[in-house]
Amino acid sequence: MKIAITGHTNGIGKALAKQYEQRGHEIVGLSRRNGYNIRNIPKILDHIIDCDMFINNAQSGYSQTELLYAVYERWYKKEEKLIINISSLATLLPTCWVDDIEMDQYRTQKIALEEAHRQLLNKKDWPKLCLIKPGEVNTGDHSGPMAIDPDIWAKTVVDILESVKPTMEISELALGVNYHNG
Repeated sequence: MKIAITGHTNGIGKALAKQYEQRGHEIVGLSRRNGYNIRNIPKILDHIIDCDMFINNAQSGYSQTELLYAVYERWYKKEEKLIINISSLATLLPTCWVDDIEMDQYRTQKIALEEAHRQLLNKKDWPKLCLIKPGEVNTGDHSGPMAIDPDIWAKTVVDILESVKPTMEISELALGVNYHNG
């Protein structure tokens, strides 16, 4: 399978790329570090169109949401295509838990992505969609002492996604640290 991943050079994107590559899939990595800024949607689209799966991971303002709509429109009614949108469990929390305007903006941008995902999910046509909400993953940015290793997180996610039978689908998956078991 040919898989496009935005933000593939760091954190969650890097860990997902590594997992899928180890399982024999071809990775099309799209990151600022290799000249692909997700704000340049036409340039990014050219590299995603021929893929089977798109992992919409990189986040820059509302570009992640705009890219979702662009890929969905190009893949509309094309069978066997899958878009995985990476959001955050932070969307479930009120912003008062952290006094940081950038986190407020990040949360709002991820909420917009989730709303767009749900709108497209209700169309019930190809491509298929999956929303993944990571909890605290050690990406280096805003990571606390309980943050999970991105490689462990990515392996778990890919194991779950690959275990789903063809007659089933995962439309949303939330996966984070269990603070109750330390």
